[in-house]
Amino acid sequence: MAAKETRIVGVGSAEFKFERGLPDKEGRKLGDRTVAAVWSAPLETRDGKIQSATVNEFDDGVLYGPSSVPGTVSDFPGACATEVTVRWLQLANEHLAGRLERQRNIGMAVGVALAALMIVLISFR
Repeated sequence: MAAKETRIVGVGSAEFKFERGLPDKEGRKLGDRTVAAVWSAPLETRDGKIQSATVNEFDDGVLYGPSSVPGTVSDFPGACATEVTVRWLQLANEHLAGRLERQRNIGMAVGVALAALMIVLISFR
């Protein structure tokens, strides 16, 4: 069995290992271009959430398309950097949204508890 083709791309101070795979469907098109291969690398956050950074390689051998944004890039590292950056921003946004939701729920619970306490105190006055 042949080893998977991999490319290591540096983004900031981190390195990501992109593995080449075949498209999920033969002759798959994005716009007017045919996808020849799909490169992907797993992204994992501190809390264990995993998302995949995916870059499409087109059959013209010149252009690459990050899956998170429309358009193409003429160099593989640039496409990977775009994809990784957008995916990390999405993960950070999801993390922030979850943290804000937890804070909102705690605030609501504290508010309800204070209101109930005030009603009890006023009724026994």
